[in-house]
Amino acid sequence: MYNFRIPLLFLLLASIFTHTYGQQDYLIKFKINGLKDTTCMVAYYYSNGTYIKDTLKVDGSGRCVYKAPSDLPKGLYLLVITDKQYFDFAVNKDHKFSMETTLGNLVEKMIIKDSPENELFYKYLRYNRMKFDQVQELDKKSKLAGDQKDTLKVYSEKITGINKELIAYKLGIVDKYPDSFTAFMINAMREPEIPETPLLANGKPDSTFPYRYYKAHYWDGTSFTDDRLLRTPVFHNKLKKYFDNLVVQNPDSVIREIDVLVERTRPNPEMFKYLIWFFTYRYENPEYMGFDKVFIYLVDKYYITGQTTWITKTVNENIIKKANKIRPLLLGQVAPNMIMQDTNYQLISMHSIQADFLLLLFWDPDCGHCEKEIPIIKEFYDVAREKFKFEVFAVCSDTSMVKWKNSIKKKNMTWINVDGPRTLTGDFHDQYDIISTPVLYLVNKKKEIIAKRLPAEKIAGFIENYLKLPPKP
Repeated sequence: MYNFRIPLLFLLLASIFTHTYGQQDYLIKFKINGLKDTTCMVAYYYSNGTYIKDTLKVDGSGRCVYKAPSDLPKGLYLLVITDKQYFDFAVNKDHKFSMETTLGNLVEKMIIKDSPENELFYKYLRYNRMKFDQVQELDKKSKLAGDQKDTLKVYSEKITGINKELIAYKLGIVDKYPDSFTAFMINAMREPEIPETPLLANGKPDSTFPYRYYKAHYWDGTSFTDDRLLRTPVFHNKLKKYFDNLVVQNPDSVIREIDVLVERTRPNPEMFKYLIWFFTYRYENPEYMGFDKVFIYLVDKYYITGQTTWITKTVNENIIKKANKIRPLLLGQVAPNMIMQDTNYQLISMHSIQADFLLLLFWDPDCGHCEKEIPIIKEFYDVAREKFKFEVFAVCSDTSMVKWKNSIKKKNMTWINVDGPRTLTGDFHDQYDIISTPVLYLVNKKKEIIAKRLPAEKIAGFIENYLKLPPKP
């Protein structure tokens, strides 16, 4: 099911601007047989979603008309009948055309007039569907064939043949109609064809060649200066796949790849804006530990330097403020010191604690998730305190001394316990970007942050792996 969302900015623009339609404006007529006296929506693809552009009134004979100015962004649009019935149409060169179809079989029954672009597109869709159905049927038969190797081989060869036919058909469109929207889409979806793996000097196949070739040619045919890409269901997923599967998963490698792609979008402001948004959103709250370094790099390079002109001054300042807040908390940074009162009302300095590994535990007596995490930490602590010279500096967020001490006793928290609100070093929420509990940071002997927001069950494995690392020069 598609999730149709109306951006606030779009609603604001729609309420402000009016337009007088001219000769080059878009006039698209639809007729859906079997539909009457209702409404349809025109929507467009953007990023990984679809967004409502307009609502059309459908008359008693299933007709409706979409009018749009000549500067309507080009790309792939949809006429949405219900959340399960809709069809695509290309907005590209053809400005005035009609599309007629029938409920229940929208693609196969489609009749298009005055739009060679969409005629080619639907011819492609039908051919693609036919070949897909053929492959599905052969796949079904191969599953029924069991262990009959000869039969399986025949089915496999037929499937390979169909795939080759489909590839040849697509390349034929690209060759014959290079300026069409269909060719543009095919090129955007195109996968690199990996040639035969060459041999190394020792006569063995170069095992890294397929990966290197695939990555080097992944973006062949993709134009980073054509913002039609943004209004297709292709680009977002292709970009995500590249950074999920092909880029080496460390922050420095990611940053290098971002720089390369962003620079390719410079001639097109919409593409440039989209990539900055995509990477900011992806790494502001990263899935993997340590990748907030990428977010800070983006802020330093684009937001602080005034290149994000499409966002308001307030939003820009807030993004910069967030980056500056987490900047001292990057992996490898010395953890900010905390001097807080313990249960005996004595001040304890976190930096004064002698331990090869010190776990900073931010918790609350009323935190449900803390109830699950703290017993795991306690079990590891009893074993690791001597084995790894491991200690815990547990910062409680509650202001009630009675509740705090009772909770410590109940949970048998025999490590160093301090009361966060009773501090000489400022608000720990700001120091360590704490907005919920529990949160775990792990620091080494030098008080450098080596892990953060670590699940309790992964502490043991992390320390064992850390100890295997070669010493820093």
